[in-house]
Amino acid sequence: MPRPKKTNEDDQIEEVIRRASCIGDLERLAGIAGTLEARSDFWKPYCSFPAHQSIDEGVAELKRRIRLVSRTIDQGQKAAEIDRG
Repeated sequence: MPRPKKTNEDDQIEEVIRRASCIGDLERLAGIAGTLEARSDFWKPYCSFPAHQSIDEGVAELKRRIRLVSRTIDQGQKAAEIDRG
């Protein structure tokens, strides 16, 4: 199945992801609540991986979720969130 063509919105999403300065920024953009419990629940499945791989896999999942969520959230609102961070 061919990949959908990239749009200006896709470029904006990728820019927001690139501007995230820490994992907490990515978690917020992905819709993970800022509580210790919510963050722990997200990262728990990655604990069995070697340290570097667990971070890489978790970050990849956060980015996937951001791209998914961003289809329904106004891009200007997302950019404002990261700027406030």
